[in-house]
Amino acid sequence: MTLFKSKELVHNPKVLIRKDTKDADVAFDVRQLEGPYYRVFPANMKEISFIRTLKKNIFVYTPAHGDGLIVTLNLF
Repeated sequence: MTLFKSKELVHNPKVLIRKDTKDADVAFDVRQLEGPYYRVFPANMKEISFIRTLKKNIFVYTPAHGDGLIVTLNLF
């Protein structure tokens, strides 16, 4: 069984990166990644559990626009 039957290849996606501020508040930076990535749409608990084990801002990102998650190609 393969993971993420619902996925699409995206190039140079814009993602949100969490940034902690001095006053214990949270802010987000929008950054553009370089190269190809997958936009995945988790559809079951197995896929959600897999995403939860990944390190954030290394293997999985939140897209700046739209649904799904941005993951690196080397996971598949």
